[in-house]
Amino acid sequence: MFLNEVHTQLCAGELSKLFDGEGAELAPESLPKINALIQAGINDMNSRFAVREKEILIKTTLEQRVYELVPSNAVSSGNVDGFILDSVQEPFQGDISQILRVTDSTGQSLWLNTDTAFLMPVDNVFGTRPSIFTHTGINLSAYNTIKLHQGSDLGELIVHYKARLKPLDFSADPAAVYIDLPDHMLNALVLYVASRKYNPKGAETIGRGMFHEGNNYWTKYLDEINNLKANFASIGSQGETTNFQRGGWV
Repeated sequence: MFLNEVHTQLCAGELSKLFDGEGAELAPESLPKINALIQAGINDMNSRFAVREKEILIKTTLEQRVYELVPSNAVSSGNVDGFILDSVQEPFQGDISQILRVTDSTGQSLWLNTDTAFLMPVDNVFGTRPSIFTHTGINLSAYNTIKLHQGSDLGELIVHYKARLKPLDFSADPAAVYIDLPDHMLNALVLYVASRKYNPKGAETIGRGMFHEGNNYWTKYLDEINNLKANFASIGSQGETTNFQRGGWV
């Protein structure tokens, strides 16, 4: 969708009562505030859905346990000890909003935020098979940092994450400003802006009760969010590791 589509939808519908006549253009003096609310709505929706999901490849070693996923730790930055295996052509942008899952070189998902270990027999030069503890879980010590258990040798890992969306350039022509949201999220975005725009007006008295237009639109927004989650759940979701899954059950 493009920014001018959002402006048109707001003017013709939810915000028409705040401006002169339906179908009119948004008043120039109101654009900065409206655009700020649009940006806030995009950020809120991206926090609820994995609108843009990316992945990076990292190389782990026995000597290192904590891996902070920032551009300075990427190979493309010139860091000779960089463990993020990106390229100059496609450098890591440091745009992690939330780590969704981590997979190993075989595509197997690793447990997140668990402290699970099990005994694994290992051959040695004497032909005996002593058992050692091995960990396959990963802890998220920050939104962009993973921590391996001591003694974990997991090799190369793929970190799948929800990416932050780039801020909109409101100085450009609205018809050329692309909003990185699916078209079916337009209604939710409009409802978010309407709820925030109406809230400063406060509650209005209707009969003997109190009616708050902003809260009314906020309820509609949350209903639309739930509808999107029910019908378009494939946009992105974070898997959970349960005891049922740990036990090997499907």
